[in-house]
Amino acid sequence: MTDPVLSSLLRINRQRIKTLRRTVLNPNGYVGVMHLIVLYAGRHPGASQEDVVAFFALDKASVARGARRLEELGHLRREQDPVDRRQYRLFLTEGGEEMRRIIDRAHLDFQRQLSQGVSPEDWAALAALLERLEENCGREGDG
Repeated sequence: MTDPVLSSLLRINRQRIKTLRRTVLNPNGYVGVMHLIVLYAGRHPGASQEDVVAFFALDKASVARGARRLEELGHLRREQDPVDRRQYRLFLTEGGEEMRRIIDRAHLDFQRQLSQGVSPEDWAALAALLERLEENCGREGDG
């Protein structure tokens, strides 16, 4: 039987992504993992494509395609790493920064909708539990 907690988390995330695609991503020409690249590069200027791959557990080809498309849109600047010329460092342009702010606002709007009727204490407790689950998810089989 499927765990109802995990099912709820998956449904919430699917709804978040569906809303984000409909209201923000698709109208701005974003497809696939492009928004994840923008969010990561915005928080970690100069990060490599490999960093994005590792953080979100994505495949290299998707990230490379998304980065090229963002560069074509003028939202991302890729610079070849001087030490490892196989790597690219990622930097948002003004257009990319604006898109990151739009995505962040959409996430905040979704969070406000999701947290209606939930006390700040309950929200903090949920955040702590989710953090613990995320840590457990990253562990290799402990037993």
